[in-house]
Amino acid sequence: MLINCRAYVNGVSQGDLDIEAISDFLDAPQPEGSFVWVALVEPVPSMLAKMQEEFGLHELAIEDTNRGSQRPKLEEYGSTLFLIVHTIERSGDEFIDGELHIYASDKFVLTVRHRVTSDFKRVRTELERDPTFMTLGSGTAVHALIDEVVDRFFPLLADLEERLDELEETIFANITDRRAAAEKLYALKRDTMCLRRAVTPLEEVCQRLVGHKHTMIKEELRPYFRDVLDHVTRIDESLDNLRDMENSAAQTNLSLITLQESEITKRLAAWGAILMVPTIIGSIYGMNFKYMPELEWAFGYPFAISLMVASSGALWWFFRRIRWV
Repeated sequence: MLINCRAYVNGVSQGDLDIEAISDFLDAPQPEGSFVWVALVEPVPSMLAKMQEEFGLHELAIEDTNRGSQRPKLEEYGSTLFLIVHTIERSGDEFIDGELHIYASDKFVLTVRHRVTSDFKRVRTELERDPTFMTLGSGTAVHALIDEVVDRFFPLLADLEERLDELEETIFANITDRRAAAEKLYALKRDTMCLRRAVTPLEEVCQRLVGHKHTMIKEELRPYFRDVLDHVTRIDESLDNLRDMENSAAQTNLSLITLQESEITKRLAAWGAILMVPTIIGSIYGMNFKYMPELEWAFGYPFAISLMVASSGALWWFFRRIRWV
């Protein structure tokens, strides 16, 4: 579906442009920095074929966009750069992995969104408010799009860190359901891995953009791309730390489960030993042999009961002292 198709001359929007007129605009003499910006969402193959015809896009790049589910990357086809960056959006308790495909050259920017519900209208609006900056050409749009993708990672990272803090407090609580804690830790690690799959390859893409010699990336724009790279690097390092802390939390939770099981085993063993003594004494005196000691003694029964209570009490005191009960 077509979202927007506009031409920019001297940093100023010339209004919506008909698709059929794109090639005419590109072929006509234009001031330096003029370009066409087209935005598509989940386009059908026929729409992409039309874009390929208007912009002269390489068939391999179009094939990747038609298929979707591509890894983040930066490729160069003649004078056109082809970028794929992943976006992460939260839907309920799940992270949704989407893709933003960007075709860019000196004269145009074409974006295609796959599985991305949030639009980039704010990016276009903010750029249009600064015509002086947009005179630097299509590279301004490419920078703004990637910067917006990266900025959307920060709230997700903060959410993961907050969830980990809550889990760490829960893990050390005495009434914690260890199974539930393990399930939450697994969900947290899954979401962290989802975000890492989007961020880590993007760092390499940004590094290549900073040093790329393409004429679209003017020297005035390089500091802006370096700033985006710095943000991506910071997020990637935070995710590394978060992954280490999650592994530590998982190991701690597992250790506490083992310790809890050990405590239960000790308690069962202690009470088993305590109950074993009266059982043995009662079993011996219950055999009813004729020639057994104390069978004819008047105090035999109270003596047996007292022996059971005293022995059990002594064992209970001992196990209490070593904290087994």
